[in-house]
Amino acid sequence: MFDGLNFLQDLLKIRSYTTEEQQIGQRVVQEMRQLGFDHAFLDPSGNAIGVVRGEKRGEALLLISHLDHVHEGDVSLWEHPPYAAVLEKDILHGRGTVDIKGPLSAQVYALAGLIQQGKRPSKDIVLAAFVEEETGGKGIAEFVERLPFTLPDGEILNITGAVVGEPSSNQVMLGHRGVAHVTLVFKGAAHHASFGLHDQNPMFEMAEFLGRLRQYDLPVHPIVGEHTLAPTQVTCDSGSENVTSNTVSLVLDWRSTSTPEEMRQILKTLTAGLKVDYEVSELWTLKNTPGFHIEPEHPLVQNLAKHARIHADFGIWNFATDGRYTHAQGIPTVGFGPGNPRLAHTVHEHIHLQELQDHVKVLQSFLQDLQ
Repeated sequence: MFDGLNFLQDLLKIRSYTTEEQQIGQRVVQEMRQLGFDHAFLDPSGNAIGVVRGEKRGEALLLISHLDHVHEGDVSLWEHPPYAAVLEKDILHGRGTVDIKGPLSAQVYALAGLIQQGKRPSKDIVLAAFVEEETGGKGIAEFVERLPFTLPDGEILNITGAVVGEPSSNQVMLGHRGVAHVTLVFKGAAHHASFGLHDQNPMFEMAEFLGRLRQYDLPVHPIVGEHTLAPTQVTCDSGSENVTSNTVSLVLDWRSTSTPEEMRQILKTLTAGLKVDYEVSELWTLKNTPGFHIEPEHPLVQNLAKHARIHADFGIWNFATDGRYTHAQGIPTVGFGPGNPRLAHTVHEHIHLQELQDHVKVLQSFLQDLQ
């Protein structure tokens, strides 16, 4: 049985949409204080921070989680009420079980278990549950701006590594691609549809682009894999069914490790000869955030994998995480979390208690063996 079950069920019953994380942040800090963490507090951004001092002090590993979750959507589509924290045999149901209150509770109780056994991690551990992860990472962005990390008493800890606790089915993850959103505006001239002036109808410009895109070979990164460029939304300025549009807008979801300039060159090729406008945002804006990756041979990866032994190979996430912020600071960052990532943001979200307990055991042995 997972020792943190009651705590996790409390968290699941708290709706903590993005920007509404104060109540859950206070509850996390309360639990960490009761469990004997050396420090537990809300930082100026509202992030819930817990610190457990290690046998060797001054260098710290950062455990990354977050406090917010996405909307539950149509409640009638859920088998169990999304905020009732229903336990059915060994399975806990509800919004946030996977993303990310299950992993957060496992991180908290891995450290709590060491404390209760009179043990210490080999170096200092900073557990940070950040705000506003689901909308770009405002909490961790402000956290890294304040580095080096300073304890309430003024002591400085040097963060030398980070583990992102997003769901991975307890597989060691090497990172993920960046995410950008680009809007292409195809141009034409509105006219009565009965004239059928295809050369003035921007729909055909868009269709030509989509055909090219379908045939285009995007780059493949040696660690995080194939890039994807997916059309997601189409809008037009025509208000009537019998009138063509002046413009048609197409939104692209772009997952890659490409620089903005490389992305512009790809779009230049795909749009050659077409009447279209677009703009690729620079990195670290709301429309374009980078990913992160770590070499599989890195000592942090190898040490974590030695203790996990659950999966023989490494994985990558399809979705973005706060790990991109620590990576950008030069902090070696790896991923490892309980829960099936394919259940995140779905109405089928649930987690197995055994998977949480497995995560606790692996994390405890890893934290006592940090190099």
